[in-house]
Amino acid sequence: MHTPAIAIVIPAWNAGRFLNEAIDSVCAQTITDWECVIVDDGSTDDTASKIATYLDSRIQSVRQDRVGECAARMRGLSLTRAPKIVFLDADDRLYPNTCARYVNFLDSNPTVGVAYGERTLIDENGCRLGFGSNALLNKYPQGDILESILRRPFLSTPSQACLRREAVHRLEYKGPMGDWVLLAAAALTHKFAYAGRAPMVEYRVWSSSFLRNLARDSQPPASIGEFSEMLHYLFSSSAIASRFGATKLAELRRAAEASCFAIKGQEFLRCRKPLAARRYFNAAIRAGSRDSRDLLCWAATFSPAILRLTGPLYGAIDAA
Repeated sequence: MHTPAIAIVIPAWNAGRFLNEAIDSVCAQTITDWECVIVDDGSTDDTASKIATYLDSRIQSVRQDRVGECAARMRGLSLTRAPKIVFLDADDRLYPNTCARYVNFLDSNPTVGVAYGERTLIDENGCRLGFGSNALLNKYPQGDILESILRRPFLSTPSQACLRREAVHRLEYKGPMGDWVLLAAAALTHKFAYAGRAPMVEYRVWSSSFLRNLARDSQPPASIGEFSEMLHYLFSSSAIASRFGATKLAELRRAAEASCFAIKGQEFLRCRKPLAARRYFNAAIRAGSRDSRDLLCWAATFSPAILRLTGPLYGAIDAA
């Protein structure tokens, strides 16, 4: 049986609104040697009927009771054969040359386990947000990036990355922010490399996304309860603990907590709630963040003029 060069796995839960755009972006790839698996994770909308319209033999789908995005990705992975994997969210879109770039880059860099690139932010209507694909002051760690990614996730979506099959670890995690867990697990055993400035994926920021929902409740005090399960999973991992001493591990957890406050602060900025954003950037700084982006965004909450300049730091600032 032929083994495709690359696999695209799409977990889909009530994804009917945007799913056609995601699948169409796969079909539009400049290389044709791909396979795509869509996992309908217990959808109750028209996801199944949207999938049924595709008759391409390279596309297969499976339906299961809802188990969550991370488990859906693992199910999809089990149905693929390709040595390189892209996990595409059902509301995002790949650029036409993304798979070709990933395949060529990893073929040219055999010691790299995970290649990653940029993203462009789009809104619910698929229109570009902000100032282009790259956020100013973004970091692009390479090589052994485990410490970097434990401190703060530097990718907006796993679709920005292509993982060799052996870099994908089977995960039992079922909570939110599974992207962080997925990539941290890969960083335990494999090197990362930055594949260049041209964007790989259009990442949709919309009203029902997990990150946007972080900005629903603007009341004090600042809380990162949504991240508690993910933080516990990461920092109770024996594999991660074995890489760092207890003191270092505690310092990394504090840094991760500060990042979670900043991630929520970012979403409040995007929703034009500067007072709530200030509380969260205050909390990030109190938790130990000295990231220049957090300091600039904190300053921006005091000044409309500065606020207009913070879009390039994390991406667009737009209405809720």
